[in-house]
Amino acid sequence: MRQADRAALALRRGKHPAVFRQGSAAEAVGWEELMHQAKADAFLKQGKSSRVLRLVIPGIGASVLKHYLPTRKMDPRDSLGFSKAMRSLLAADALARRGLGVATPLACWSRPKEGSWLLLEDLPEHMPLHEAVLQVEGEDRQRLLTDLAQLIWRLHQSGVAYRDLKPSNLLVKRGNNSEVHDWRFLDHDRNRFSSRDIPRRVALRDLAAVHAGLPPEVRASERMLALLSYDSRLADRAAWKKWLPPVLEEAAARRHRWVPRDLLGAPCSK
Repeated sequence: MRQADRAALALRRGKHPAVFRQGSAAEAVGWEELMHQAKADAFLKQGKSSRVLRLVIPGIGASVLKHYLPTRKMDPRDSLGFSKAMRSLLAADALARRGLGVATPLACWSRPKEGSWLLLEDLPEHMPLHEAVLQVEGEDRQRLLTDLAQLIWRLHQSGVAYRDLKPSNLLVKRGNNSEVHDWRFLDHDRNRFSSRDIPRRVALRDLAAVHAGLPPEVRASERMLALLSYDSRLADRAAWKKWLPPVLEEAAARRHRWVPRDLLGAPCSK
């Protein structure tokens, strides 16, 4: 897989390299124009560093276009093939090679001083984890969280450090059987891939991000069972004292959806 990852870097050749698996560079100009014309309430996300819009594109159908806004006056990364859109596309491909679900990238490109764009398949039947977890209770919620923990364990065992594993970056679709979940990862530009084991301190940062992003309605007991499903060895007294306080400190520092407080019996200074 690492060899395939390296071979895929050939997509970055040339100045402002682009990939079009659907559509073309000429059509992309029209997609950008649709984004420019869209009203503020039409965006799925509109922040300082990026904005996201759902489009219905002739010949392609419903898609999601993400524009990574330029954050520097002079930034050579886009022209050299290191744009956030290109990194996200390559990382999504690498995750898919490892058997992990992603929102399939359809195209990516960049323009001087304008940032980069990533076109993704639309997944209207999936919802972000922090919303999905509130749609279920009791055993169904615990199955969802246990499945999530095992998914993250497979991610790390595959040599992937996600580094931004917020619940908003995980989409899930529950099947007819409540034990079957279709998971899709989003936002991959910070992923790191290795042929070696992911260091425990790095892996637990992903757990901290998930912990911080889950809504406070998710109980400590539910989080605990999911944690033990990820790695039951963390319940060992020595491992608990060594690894859990840093996880909670990291979660507290993020201040996303979780209100920092003492959870799971590990101290938290915030």
